[in-house]
Amino acid sequence: GVFAHLEMLEARAHKAALKEEEMKQQEEKLARLKARVQELRLQRDKLRDKVELQQKEQPGTGGAVSKPAQPSTRAVLEWKIRNLKATLEVFYLTGISSKLTKQGVCFSLSTAYEGTYLDSYYLDLLTTTSEVQIRRHSIPIFIPLEQIAKKYLQTDIRRFLSVLSDHLNAYVGRRYQAEQLQ
Repeated sequence: GVFAHLEMLEARAHKAALKEEEMKQQEEKLARLKARVQELRLQRDKLRDKVELQQKEQPGTGGAVSKPAQPSTRAVLEWKIRNLKATLEVFYLTGISSKLTKQGVCFSLSTAYEGTYLDSYYLDLLTTTSEVQIRRHSIPIFIPLEQIAKKYLQTDIRRFLSVLSDHLNAYVGRRYQAEQLQ
């Protein structure tokens, strides 16, 4: 009798604890979902504002989608500068650092092999013209800088720096291995 009654009370307490835990999880999930809904609403509002601003700036017939305006040379230059600044921050973590200059950007490409720092190479880019140009550099002559620049510099500067860094790291890595063999 008494033990059966205690077991029944223990089972009820266990069920109540499980229900309480489930309710707590549901409340937490609901709170997360409410926060997500709030984030999405803010994002929606920002996008609506952008669309309204673009529609106000574009002359056209009410609500009809018109041909997008061609960006000005200055807008393209400003976009390239913003893109370069973002790239500077990303590449700092990969051994590529940089400094803004009056004419453009100077990149420093650090090389390493198996955790051993080896050399740094420099690349000075001009961004004051409509086209990004290499002003001066300390890249070895046998690295195909011109071909890499022709392929990536105007379209994807991140890819340009990545490919160039790969070439430099391959070169210094082989040189380091050769020195270690001697």
